[in-house]
Amino acid sequence: MSTTTNKPPVTSLRYYDFDINLAMVKSIAETLNNQNKLSHDGPIYYVKVNIDTDYWQVSCVGLECVDTPYASSYSSSEELPESLRDKIRRLSILEPQTPEVAGVGLRVAHNTFWIYG
Repeated sequence: MSTTTNKPPVTSLRYYDFDINLAMVKSIAETLNNQNKLSHDGPIYYVKVNIDTDYWQVSCVGLECVDTPYASSYSSSEELPESLRDKIRRLSILEPQTPEVAGVGLRVAHNTFWIYG
């Protein structure tokens, strides 16, 4: 018996996804407005989850993104690479807009993270 889901299909890296790019710009503005900063030197990943569907979107920011090890989306938290999942777990215990964790990233909202590569 086949089951269908309402999750978008997992796709390869897309550079011009309007919705996620707009969300990233809003997130950067909120982060700076809260006197936080993203001080990592290297790739930074914007990670947003739809909590209702467990659908994860990942966008890389930085010159090193050409060789990103991550896909642009994952259908569940179980599909996330362990390195990404570990950093999200660490940040999940913090309140949103708590100052960055060196080498890990920053939690922007309950469902949004900046993860350092």
